[in-house]
Amino acid sequence: MKQVRWAILIPICLFILGVNAAEAAEYAVQAGGVKNGGTVYGRVIFKGTPPPPKMMKVDEDVATCGPDRPSEALLVSKSGGIKNVVLSIEGIQSGKKWDFPKEFVYDQKKCRFVPRVLLIKPKSKGVVLNSDPVGHNFHTVSKGIYNVNKKIKADAKMVVAEDKIRRSGTVRAKCDIHSWMEGWWVVAETPYTVLSDENGNFSIKDIPPGTYKLKIWHEKLGESQQPVVIETGKTTELSINLKL
Repeated sequence: MKQVRWAILIPICLFILGVNAAEAAEYAVQAGGVKNGGTVYGRVIFKGTPPPPKMMKVDEDVATCGPDRPSEALLVSKSGGIKNVVLSIEGIQSGKKWDFPKEFVYDQKKCRFVPRVLLIKPKSKGVVLNSDPVGHNFHTVSKGIYNVNKKIKADAKMVVAEDKIRRSGTVRAKCDIHSWMEGWWVVAETPYTVLSDENGNFSIKDIPPGTYKLKIWHEKLGESQQPVVIETGKTTELSINLKL
């Protein structure tokens, strides 16, 4: 009977160890960098006519926060480019070094989160500032990535200790005092993650040659993927259309 029990337990234990090893696998930086890698650049464009922004009611601390304001959840330039789209190449296990700041800074200024969308390296430390003369209640919502609910006094700050941001994913930020305030942290899995600029332009460099999936995320337009082929020393141009 004991032999039968061990026969059952051993493969189960090996399976659990395999899962844990997979979960523990992290992106590795190649010594000497990526040699003759490829580049992806392009533009994210809104397909059709963008809707007018929703007006956000400012009903607290008006002297500091100002009047009612348009939502910044969807920012489309006159030429159709979409700002704050997160683009990341999935499936890269090793490559270039991280070029993200060693310590991130996230501000609350005139009752706005600045920047609205922030890219963060996993397990990095940072600081959440309050540059306003009024208090904010900084509240994050995520699936086990980084959850906090804390009052930050006027002209004060909250320190995010190293290793508190456990893994990659999205974190929604809000203020429980000023209901219109909303922002996002995107914790990147690899340094092959970028944010589109005010005209929808983006560029990802030093990509090891191969076939990958390009992940596209936007807070209002959702998440999508498309295949991308990276050739040695070559540049791939993409035009990405998003719609509601």
